[in-house]
Amino acid sequence: MNLDLFPLGWVHLVASLVAIAIGAVVLVHTKGTAVHKARGWIYAAAITVTSLTALAIYRLGVFFFAHWFAVATLIITAAGISAAHFKIPRTGWMHLHLTCMAASFYILIGGAVNEVFLRVTFLQHLIPDSNLPVAIAATHYSMMLLFALLIIYFNGAVLMRSRTMRRILVEQTSGSMGPAAKR
Repeated sequence: MNLDLFPLGWVHLVASLVAIAIGAVVLVHTKGTAVHKARGWIYAAAITVTSLTALAIYRLGVFFFAHWFAVATLIITAAGISAAHFKIPRTGWMHLHLTCMAASFYILIGGAVNEVFLRVTFLQHLIPDSNLPVAIAATHYSMMLLFALLIIYFNGAVLMRSRTMRRILVEQTSGSMGPAAKR
């Protein structure tokens, strides 16, 4: 494993690992609780540090696609946090929040895939050089599909829950008139 990093690279690595760990926990646990919100703020801080440090890392000496992903992550994360914190847009904030936060986690995992293939020599020896781009692409496409399905699942669950809540409210409202009023 190749971990010859400058101090900024170590900050980036630690922040990335924290964001991956906390992001995974947030992804699989109950949403909307106080614990979820606290973990969400930790994730947001870690992903922000990860993105900001990524903007200052120049292995190739130029601003390239990884830097644009860091910019996109900062924008997406800010939009997701703002949606939940300010409840905007008024009727779709939860969908926006879920989609943005899942997308920020997807970008983080995409960067991790690249780094693993770049730095883990075991993988480099396991996969012949000619097939390495294919292996990386296949891994990215698998992650893309997984996150697209997660976004669909979470948004579908929110939609179903809101429809169920509306139906319950309508039933309670019409049922509150009492049996004599229904006749």
